[in-house]
Amino acid sequence: MSAASPPPPDLFHALTEPWRAGFEATRLALAFEDLVESAPPGDDHPVLVLPSYGTGDGGTTVLRRFLRRVGYRTPPSALGRNVDRGDLRIRRVEDAARFRSRQAERVLHRVRALADETGHAPSLVGWSMGGLLALDVSQHAPELVRSVVTLGSPFGDPRGTSMFHLMRRLSGSRVPVEEQDFSTWTERARLQTHAVPITVIHSNRDGIVGRAIARLAQAPCVRHVHVDSSHLGFAAHPEVYSEVAQALARTALTRAA
Repeated sequence: MSAASPPPPDLFHALTEPWRAGFEATRLALAFEDLVESAPPGDDHPVLVLPSYGTGDGGTTVLRRFLRRVGYRTPPSALGRNVDRGDLRIRRVEDAARFRSRQAERVLHRVRALADETGHAPSLVGWSMGGLLALDVSQHAPELVRSVVTLGSPFGDPRGTSMFHLMRRLSGSRVPVEEQDFSTWTERARLQTHAVPITVIHSNRDGIVGRAIARLAQAPCVRHVHVDSSHLGFAAHPEVYSEVAQALARTALTRAA
């Protein structure tokens, strides 16, 4: 039997996602040059930006351009659209966990290649599911990851998202919710190592990810930052860009100390 599920986001926030994200993107366009000028300078280490579920590197183009302008190397993630297909079609939470494991393995190979190529452990910035992949890789191979920044990632029970039941319908799932093992997903939020600094950027106005699943447990390596953003806007919000740049620079200062 599955445990009681966390509440999904407020319906108003879910329904207004596209409009709010459009407004946030407009604000970003107007503030972009000022953000670049005011951001702490980067140190040229590689930053791998991981896209959300169903999107690819195109969805993080502006964020990667911002980080390049600030002073980081931003190679493509090479994840494609980061979506399930074929034998990885998601019809129950256990399928989602397997898909997540497969994608995390692909990210791990990419991280190893970048470390070998540049001589530096990359930082991982992940939007939504991309943040979960970043977390998984940092826990599996902390020596290969300099830092992690997550943007609106659903760490807990996926029933705490506004998309859970919609995705069940779209996938044609006939598996009763009470017969699914949600621990295959939720237990990955339990940190196995505190070696990698993690910045969790979340929003109480996120229309996709509910508040109850948007944060990790308190730990010495975890820093939570709240922003006023839609979920779609995490990839195009001025405040988010500023916080990402500060998180990456903070890691550089810690290493230099």
